[in-house]
Amino acid sequence: MSIFQKTTIALARSPAVGQAMRAMAARTSLAGRFVGGADVDEAVRTAERLREAHGIRASLFYLGEYVADRAAIDHNVNQAIDACRALAGAGLDVHVSVDPTAIGYMRDDALGEENARRIGTAMQRFGGQRGQRGQGRDWLVLDMEDSGIRDRTCALHRTLLEAGIPAGLTLQARRRRTPEDLAWAIRQRTSLRLVKGAFPERALDHAGRARIDQAYLDAAAIMLSREARESGFYPVFGTHDDRLAGAIIDLARERGWPAGSFEFEMLYGVRPDWQIALRRLGYNVRVYLPFGADWWPYAIRRVGENPRNAWLLARSLKSDGHYFG
Repeated sequence: MSIFQKTTIALARSPAVGQAMRAMAARTSLAGRFVGGADVDEAVRTAERLREAHGIRASLFYLGEYVADRAAIDHNVNQAIDACRALAGAGLDVHVSVDPTAIGYMRDDALGEENARRIGTAMQRFGGQRGQRGQGRDWLVLDMEDSGIRDRTCALHRTLLEAGIPAGLTLQARRRRTPEDLAWAIRQRTSLRLVKGAFPERALDHAGRARIDQAYLDAAAIMLSREARESGFYPVFGTHDDRLAGAIIDLARERGWPAGSFEFEMLYGVRPDWQIALRRLGYNVRVYLPFGADWWPYAIRRVGENPRNAWLLARSLKSDGHYFG
């Protein structure tokens, strides 16, 4: 891990810096631009506006990462369950993303699995109660964190699927073992979110932007295979890179995947004009929509994972358009 990344992690974990940044956010548009709301009700209202204005869907994520305190874990789980309830009540997709380290895996794997099952069961229950208010694509999606928890996250995904819970998984194209994980996943009736990946580790990764981009496209080709389509697999491409998106669109068209059979996912507030443009072309778009007061660790970790994210965030603040008005 680079000195830059270590520094950003230290900043993310600093209570004093976090307090100062939250105070600044109250006087600026910074947090509001990239965070969907201070609480679940605000986040769902944002998701409703996105759906009504542009047909953009949302995956809600409560801002709480790397926690071992039992009270904090319980709070994170309850927020995810509340998000399921509120999304269903609004007739939206009951679609939530969780970090395993936020729901118990920093304390005990059995606790983390139990909490994931609780959230997944709530998602199914509330989604089933939505009735005629909307037809949803309901998923509990597991975020991929550092390599120390990767195998446990993949194992949790399989456990949830075996329990009949619609669970998705995030995989990182930069990791050399991702095609191996994909070979199993595309044979399942599941969803997989492909991202370039964060916190590079030389022993595990492809090196260099060009090679990582090619690895992303190689993984996309597996996700858009005939075998994947026949199994009911649902591909999700997490990228803000329009070059990659264009190549994926061409590949999907060549292989007979209709525009509505896969989706692009991006961070809320990052390149909204591009998100809206993709929707106008008929493609499914979802935003990863964080909510909660603790936005500073989330924002600074995104920069620490990939310094280029700082450019994306700055570009979005200055000139990349807005969702509303």
